[in-house]
Amino acid sequence: MTDQTYQDMAHLLRRAGFGASPAEIAAAGKRGTAAVTDDLLHPERTPDTINDADMVQRLASLVPEDRRTNKRGDVYLPLQTVKMWWVQRMIASPHPLVEKMTLFWHGHFTSKDGGQAGDIVMRQNQLFRANALGNFRTLTLAVSRDPEMLRYLNGNQNYKAHPNENYGRELMELYTCGIGNYTEDDVKAAARAFSGWNLRGGEFVFNANNHDNDPKTFLGKTGNWNGDDIVDILVAHPATATRLCRQLFAFFAYPNPEPAVVNALVQTYYSSGYDIRAVMGAILRSQAFYSPRARYAIIKSPAQYVVGTVKMMGLETAFTLQPGDITPANDMAANAGASPPGATAGQRRRGQRLGVLASLPGAMRSMGQDLLEPPSVKGWDGNEAWINTSTLLARINFANLMSQSRLAFNGSFASIAGFVQEKGYSPAQYVDFLAETLGPLPLSAQTRQTIVDYINQAGGTSDGRAAVSFADNAEPLAPERFRRGKRQAGTDMYARIRSISGQGGIEARLRATLPLIMATPEYQVC
Repeated sequence: MTDQTYQDMAHLLRRAGFGASPAEIAAAGKRGTAAVTDDLLHPERTPDTINDADMVQRLASLVPEDRRTNKRGDVYLPLQTVKMWWVQRMIASPHPLVEKMTLFWHGHFTSKDGGQAGDIVMRQNQLFRANALGNFRTLTLAVSRDPEMLRYLNGNQNYKAHPNENYGRELMELYTCGIGNYTEDDVKAAARAFSGWNLRGGEFVFNANNHDNDPKTFLGKTGNWNGDDIVDILVAHPATATRLCRQLFAFFAYPNPEPAVVNALVQTYYSSGYDIRAVMGAILRSQAFYSPRARYAIIKSPAQYVVGTVKMMGLETAFTLQPGDITPANDMAANAGASPPGATAGQRRRGQRLGVLASLPGAMRSMGQDLLEPPSVKGWDGNEAWINTSTLLARINFANLMSQSRLAFNGSFASIAGFVQEKGYSPAQYVDFLAETLGPLPLSAQTRQTIVDYINQAGGTSDGRAAVSFADNAEPLAPERFRRGKRQAGTDMYARIRSISGQGGIEARLRATLPLIMATPEYQVC
């Protein structure tokens, strides 16, 4: 097992991003958690060279224009294009904490607007990114004026004569102070204060003629409040501070934090003037963040599972593209049946990478997280809700596909038997190599031995005894709700894994070891 410095750095890079390869963890470990944390919190120190506009334009060009034109004749940006762009950003961005915070804010200030709203959804995503570590008041006010949010919660239908309560209600219930800290009268007052906030040509406008200028009483304060005032009152509310700090800590450290932990973060929230960078710094530098309770305490979201796997397996290059790689010719060249005459090997490789990138949002969707299309206004429940029979099987299917990559682990998976022979690994040492690379994972002794026995078995896997034994007997890590989800899935998951090895001998069993490890309870948490 690796030393504590390595363990701490791996933990930091998983939580403040989506994980890293062993080489990246070791290099960061030489700098220390204090220096790395400081750089994570200050992304402006590292240039971001990703050309978002060019990337998205080229991805959109792969869809024929007549298939992305609405009934009014307007050409729109397909939402699937934005999903691909964001997943690539999660994988390749030099600012992992910014992308992780963007994911947090996407689940916090939730909205959803359909497949033809890519432009407006991408704009909101960029808003979250620009304010990821900024001021909470600034972000909340910007979200309140955001065209996507105005459309989603009917803010653009809020008039003095007919106040619309949707946004005011969700602003309190989900985005700030929470249920139990406001009344229906406060909802009505907020709706009146936001009246006149509208859209024109896709941009926010304030229509003074539709704004209610009469006095309003909101959360015990009376005045001629407008939307800015409502945001100010809510951001300063003690319940907002407590709720937001608890949510941030639970997302990055562990659920249900102790009151003392939350109270310390609340003090930082107020003393910093609602600065998210300061609150996140307090979380990432706290003893609680590195405590035993925080280790492997959060069930991976589908985004964490997919992107983290790509990064830990060293597949960033194989799963990402430069704008120049994205052309219709490359896209066609990836499909042998439709490959144009004269397609080069390079075109086929780039087209295949494009196809792989396009598959990642779909993999997340099958696991229960359809990026940019949350299930409801409250977003995803997260943690134990990620695990059920269907989503576990989706994770295993993804693990099976990943095991087929010959580029994994710096090309080691081109011939796994050759790699193992070159390294002089025993089956146990090979299992330990994968467990260290994919975590490091604290596999139980029984789980580890069962996987070793699977590799050592003579012949193929048609009898299925080793895999069934693993499913029935491996000791799960935690939590109890995850154990229930695993038992519900039963041995069918492992039958999927066995099916890829068939009678293929040691090479197939060594390759199938990867999804076996990715199917363990230990790999579902981070």
